[in-house]
Amino acid sequence: MIDLPANDTRVFLFHSPDASADPGGAMEAVNSWLGKDRSTSQYANLRVRDIAISADGRGGVFITVVCSLGRAKSNSVEIEEQVIPAM
Repeated sequence: MIDLPANDTRVFLFHSPDASADPGGAMEAVNSWLGKDRSTSQYANLRVRDIAISADGRGGVFITVVCSLGRAKSNSVEIEEQVIPAM
């Protein structure tokens, strides 16, 4: 199980319908997508957390890529402790 905050997580789905005919090409679209320059896009800090491959039942595969955008903010709150003088 991957523990990622929902507001910082994106899941991308790729489908390679002819994976049985071209096993080496099944990941071609994924590798091309992963290799893009994102330095000026909304995905500049994209980090891949998981890649899963599953059969589509017709000779192809689905490839799921789970990513973190790298912009999650901490939801913690700092509380300053104050001492109340005794009377």
